[in-house]
Amino acid sequence: MSQLQPRTSDELRALFLDFFREKDHPVLPGSPLAPHDDPTLLFTTAGMVQFKPYYVAKGSIPYTRAATVQPCFRASDLESVGRTARHQTFFEMLGNFSFGDYFKEEAIAWAWEFSVERLKLPADRIIVTVFEDDDEAWDIWEKKIGVDPKRIARRGAKDNYWGPAGDSGPCGPCSELHIDLRDDRSVPYDLDADGDKILEYWNLVFPQFDAQPDGTKMPLRNRGIDTGMGLERLSLIMQGVQSNYETDLFIPIMETVRGFAKGVDTTKGDGLVATRVMADHARALVFAINEGILPGNEGRGYVLRRILRRSLLRANHLGISDLVLAPIASSVIDRMQTAYPDLAKNRPRILETVKAEEERFRKTLEQGLELFKRVAGDLKKRGGKRLAGEEIFKLYDTYGFPVEITEEMAESEGIELDRAGFEAAMEEQRGRSRWTVEGSSDDDVDWSDVKSTFTGYEHDTADTEIVALVKDGKRVQELTGEGLVVLGESPFYAESGGQVGDTGELDAGGDPVFFVTNTTKGGDDGIPVLAGKAADGEIMRVGDAVFARVDTERRDAIKRNHTATHLLHRALRDKLGTHVHQAGSLVAPDRLRFDFVHHSRTGPDELAEIEAVVNRKIIENIPHDVKVVSFADAQKAGAMALFGEKYGDRVRMVAFSEYSVELCGGTHVDGTGEIGTFLITSEGAVGSGIRRVEAITGEAAYRKVREDRTALEGVAQLLRTVPAEVPARVEAMQSQLVKLEKEIEKARQSVAGDQLGALLDQATDVEGVRVVATEFEGDVPTLRGIVDQFQQAKGEVVAVLGARTNGKAVLVAGVSPAAVKRGLKAGQIIGEVASLVGGRGGGKPAFAQAGGPNAGALESALAQVAGIVKSALEGS
Repeated sequence: MSQLQPRTSDELRALFLDFFREKDHPVLPGSPLAPHDDPTLLFTTAGMVQFKPYYVAKGSIPYTRAATVQPCFRASDLESVGRTARHQTFFEMLGNFSFGDYFKEEAIAWAWEFSVERLKLPADRIIVTVFEDDDEAWDIWEKKIGVDPKRIARRGAKDNYWGPAGDSGPCGPCSELHIDLRDDRSVPYDLDADGDKILEYWNLVFPQFDAQPDGTKMPLRNRGIDTGMGLERLSLIMQGVQSNYETDLFIPIMETVRGFAKGVDTTKGDGLVATRVMADHARALVFAINEGILPGNEGRGYVLRRILRRSLLRANHLGISDLVLAPIASSVIDRMQTAYPDLAKNRPRILETVKAEEERFRKTLEQGLELFKRVAGDLKKRGGKRLAGEEIFKLYDTYGFPVEITEEMAESEGIELDRAGFEAAMEEQRGRSRWTVEGSSDDDVDWSDVKSTFTGYEHDTADTEIVALVKDGKRVQELTGEGLVVLGESPFYAESGGQVGDTGELDAGGDPVFFVTNTTKGGDDGIPVLAGKAADGEIMRVGDAVFARVDTERRDAIKRNHTATHLLHRALRDKLGTHVHQAGSLVAPDRLRFDFVHHSRTGPDELAEIEAVVNRKIIENIPHDVKVVSFADAQKAGAMALFGEKYGDRVRMVAFSEYSVELCGGTHVDGTGEIGTFLITSEGAVGSGIRRVEAITGEAAYRKVREDRTALEGVAQLLRTVPAEVPARVEAMQSQLVKLEKEIEKARQSVAGDQLGALLDQATDVEGVRVVATEFEGDVPTLRGIVDQFQQAKGEVVAVLGARTNGKAVLVAGVSPAAVKRGLKAGQIIGEVASLVGGRGGGKPAFAQAGGPNAGALESALAQVAGIVKSALEGS
């Protein structure tokens, strides 16, 4: 293969896209690494993810062919990363696609043309495989391309049938291109035995079927093409190296890792594996954090935290104790920013996130490793081979070790994990954190025979009947007092998606018979279950006719807040970046709470802009448009979906023009103008990489404005000015206050200076050292100023001054230069004095300060100073 023209990875990206641009393929950006609009996927693992809807679309689609370079994240092969030549967590996939346009013949012909004519790969070194039943692909390769049948192989579904990206979607047979890298090709090749010497570099998938969640396969509406060629593998081939880690994509990152390694050979064995793992994981971290995926305890965040901590364990193996991940991440950005300019723009955020996470884990890393070594050692001494579940849980809960990392460490010691014991400990912890409301749980109720229709989108009342009753967790025919009610037709919204459940009442004969205090979902179908209490003297019976009435004033307030969360979500993404996505919410009648992924505090100016944008959208009075559509059509419309939510084939899409389009089952205003006013009341952190905004709308917002205005007018009256002038007047008063405080401080020090001579005359002489120990009125700055004057006195002087502040003792000590030469140290002296008031402190030889909670012991402590100085002189 030495005759190949070497190509950089950047050149190969451009060469691929240029080739398919010539074949009339629009070149499109890759989809996000975190597909927020496809909750069936944790990460984007293939180029076709963004195109799934086009294969099943019923109507028109924006294009029928495309080419992309897709960043991918795959955590399924972590154990192989660094140990083989070709496994990575993060990789780039070159792909060309057809949606109801060209099919096998063109895809195969173009793959051959690019390989042989553009890349100049030797035709006799290319081996192709086809699905065992795919005679059409075999004939194209043999008869139209002219490949020797000896270099075409039929393979089973395990190797040559491509499943959907997720639990549903397009799938079909595939044909793979391999390059024969063997030096000796005189013997027949063996695809299974020759390992990486026969390297698959391009996979041509022929999507023909649409896999359903239940495992069935339907004919695909738009059969097409989905190809994937790993840039890392292609670089390996074109650069004539033995592994992906030796390509120009990895070399500078590997060298950065090696620069930190201490006393370990990073060119072979475990040292090489550790270096590769750190380089690979750094790439994955950089690209994930760039998109706003942050280390956490669930979902994508958990995967990211796991690989970050896995990388730190490898750093420990390389003898690296310094903070290392940020410099390595920086080298990733340096290497990849030409192709991905956003990396350079987001460098500060990426490095800050990595550094903070590393600092957090390093606090417990050594302790956790020590615990594992001790437990593993004890286990081996006893002849055991199974690590107890409670020990695994302790590593997880106390020291932050993901169970998969503990498993890796255990395997290296030949130890198994008690997974069942670990899960039991986890469940016990969950049990401790749960809370329930007595009498309100319906977890054990069988609702399978109960049918209830929610009518609350269109109506807030209903003439209906009772179809089920529950008392103390059991189905009953009659109910008095507290219990649960299910209606045949129910206008009550059940708590879900962050929106609280409806309240209201059930009437019979014009009188209330049941007061609804909450509504939750019951059973697999999520039927509305009303919790509440029957009116005094009333008996509720299954089959009774009732008039259901939702508390509309409360419902309207909830609708305002829910719609505001949609507008807020969009405003946050526009202002802070598209990495922002919802991480939780609460929609209540009195307020809204919106949690979102973001790395840093949102400043006052940014919050003001976001608030202003939402209010502008309210003023525009954008009408809402609700449609029930297929999930694929919702994706095409750009609807935001929540990760972790399970959506059916039909979804409810709530749109406020093109500004906000989300999949949502909640209740909303008919037009944004009904929200009235939107006010942000707070912003803060609720976890690593998760921020929270709280806000109010409607009447609550008006009341808040009125209260603040009244308070401001009251302050203005006290200051004898108008509200608009309050900030300037307060600022002037603050300046005056600071000036007066400085004058008071100066006066105190002047008085102390006047007393200086007298205090020195009254000083205790300790072997020629004048020792002053006395109590003053003032704070630490005051004491420091006085001590400075004592330090400037001639001869050998030690001054220890004390004061009482907020019920605590504060101490400041100074030692003159001549006394320092006698071996006296302010830090040592004040440390002993501080212990007498229950505190501690320290400092430099010439100056030190301390404090303690026991202000009552200050006088006696100062009385001990002369003795402490004498002991110090005797010991010096």
